Amino acid sequence: MDYTQYYRLKKGNFKTFCELYPIELRRLWFVCYHITQDVSTAAPLLLSGWKKIVEQIIKSSDAPKESLIALASAEIFQLASQGIDSEEDYEALPIPSISKKYAALIDGIKQLDYEERCLYLLTAIGGLNAAAISKLTGISPEQAKKRMAAISLKAQGTSEMKKMGMRDSVYLSTQFKSPDGKPFEMIKIPPALIAALEHDYILIMRQQGKPPALSNTRKEQKSMKSTAKPSQNTVPKKAGFKYTKPIVIIAVVLAVIIVAAIVLPKIFSAASSTRITTYQVEEITYGNVSTTISGSGTLTPVTQETLTSAYAGEIASVNFTVGDEVAEGDVLAVVTSDNGDEEITAPCDGVLIEFPVKSGTEVAAGGSVAMVMGKDGFTMGIAVDELNISSVALDQEVSFTIDAVDGDYTGSVTAVSYNGSASGGTTAYQITATVDYAEGVYPGMSASAEIVIEDSGDGLLVPVDAVGTSGDDNYVYLAPSGAELGTSYEEGEIDLNALTKVTVETGMSDGSYMMIESDELAEGDLIVITQITSTLTGFDSEGEGGGFGGRGGFPGGGMDFGDFDFENFDPSQMPQGGGGFPGMGN
Repeated sequence: MDYTQYYRLKKGNFKTFCELYPIELRRLWFVCYHITQDVSTAAPLLLSGWKKIVEQIIKSSDAPKESLIALASAEIFQLASQGIDSEEDYEALPIPSISKKYAALIDGIKQLDYEERCLYLLTAIGGLNAAAISKLTGISPEQAKKRMAAISLKAQGTSEMKKMGMRDSVYLSTQFKSPDGKPFEMIKIPPALIAALEHDYILIMRQQGKPPALSNTRKEQKSMKSTAKPSQNTVPKKAGFKYTKPIVIIAVVLAVIIVAAIVLPKIFSAASSTRITTYQVEEITYGNVSTTISGSGTLTPVTQETLTSAYAGEIASVNFTVGDEVAEGDVLAVVTSDNGDEEITAPCDGVLIEFPVKSGTEVAAGGSVAMVMGKDGFTMGIAVDELNISSVALDQEVSFTIDAVDGDYTGSVTAVSYNGSASGGTTAYQITATVDYAEGVYPGMSASAEIVIEDSGDGLLVPVDAVGTSGDDNYVYLAPSGAELGTSYEEGEIDLNALTKVTVETGMSDGSYMMIESDELAEGDLIVITQITSTLTGFDSEGEGGGFGGRGGFPGGGMDFGDFDFENFDPSQMPQGGGGFPGMGN
C-alpha cells in the first residue's frame, strides 16, 4: 500500500478516504454483487470487508505491503466463506452495472457456482493471487493455479465469447481484468453505502482519538508571500527512530539479507521495495482551517405554481414566452370558452418556466396553461450524519455552488428534521438549506452546499505532514540557511540533526493543514517536510506466491500486448498473473 495514502488515513484525512471510492470501491462493489448475485447480501459483505481493512490499516504500525484492494479482498473472501447476515434492508439498492460490451463476460460469471464465482472474481478483479489464497485456505499455490486456470476457462467459455474469436475474446477479457479499473468507471456507488462507510471511518478515528475533518477545504490564506502550493505527497519522518548500537544494526541487516537471499526465493519470486526520501522546503502561511458538513442535490424553487384553465376552451391569445420575467397579475394568456374569456395571470413576480400553449391551442378543463417560478429562492435537502446533526441549527450560514452557473452563493438552514432515517448501519437527518434566487438558475440544477461547523480562527498554518512528534512534544524543522521555497533536497544532501528544531503547540486541523503556535515562528518562515516515496513491485507470475500483489488472468499485466500472437494463441498457455487459487472444498 502506498505509504503516503496509509499515513494520511491514519491521520484522519477524510479527503484521502474519499479518494478510495473511484476505483477500489467501485470494483469491490461489483465483485461483492456478482459473488452473491443479490444486493441485499452484497452490501453487508462489502461494508464489513471494507470496515475490517480500514481498522487494520489504522491500527497497524507500518504501511501494509499489499495493495488496499487485495487486503479488502482477503477479508471479503473470509466473510464470503463464512456467510454474513445483516439486520439492514438493502433490497432497494441499484445493481452495479458496467458497459454492455462486457455482457458475455458477465454471462460467464453467472454460470459459475458460488465457490467458483468467489474464486474467479477475487483473483481476476480483487487482486488476490495463488499465494494469498493458499495462505487463507491451506492449499498449495500449485493447486491454486490449476484450479484458477480451469475456472477462468469455464468463465470465458460461453457461446458468445466463442463467437468473438480468440483474438477479440482475449482482448476483451484482458480489458476487463486490467488493474486500472476502467471497466468499472460507470458504476455508481449507492449513497447509502457511502454514508455507512464514512460513518464507520469517523467512528474508528474517534475511537483512536483522531476525529477526521468532514471536508478538507481550506479558506484562502491571507497575505501569502508566494503562490506555491505545499506538496501533496509529503509525510513527516518518524521522530525518535534511532539506534545507538551499530552492532545491533549490522546484525539485523545481515539477518534480513540472509532471509531474503536464501529463504524467500524458495517460497515466492523476488519482490522489491524501494523507499526514497527527499526533503521539501515549504512556507508557513497565515489563514484558518475549518470542519464542514457538505452535501449535494438538486434545487427546488421555494415558490412554483402550475396555472390551469377553469373551463375547456381555446387559447385566444398569449402575451409572453418561456423564460420571460413576469410580475404578479400579468395576463399570460386568455382562454375563450362557452363561459366567456378567462385570463390566466401570474400569481407572483417570477419567471415563466413552462408555457406549452399558443394561440388556437385547445385546452381541457383543468388543463395546464403555464408554470411560473417565484423569485424568492431555491431550497435543497442535505442528509446529515447522526454524529454531526447536533452541530446544525436554524439560520446557520450555508455556502452554495451551482454546477451550471459561475459564482458562489450564500444561503441558510431553514429547516431541520430530527426524525432520522436509518440506512446502511447509520442514521441520517434531513435538513433544508435555502439560497436566494439568481438569474440563470432553474429548477433541477445540481448544486453543492457546505456548512462550517467549526472554525479555527486566523493563525499560522503548516501542512500536517510538517509536524513531527516526540513524546508529548510537537515540532517542525526550519529550512537550512539560504534555502528557497520549493527547493527539494535528495537524501544525503541535508542533515536533519543540523537543522533548527522548533517546538510548537498544535491546534485544529482539517486533515491537510494544521494550526500551530510558537513565539519563534512567523508567517513566511521556511520549514522542511520529509517526503517519502515508497515503490513496491509485485511478484513474478511464474513464482509460487508471496503476498497479495498478483493479479491473475491477463497477459503482460496490462493493456500493451506487444508481439502477443493472438492468431496462434493456446488457451492452456494463458498466463495467470499471480496465479489463481484452489477451491474451498478441497
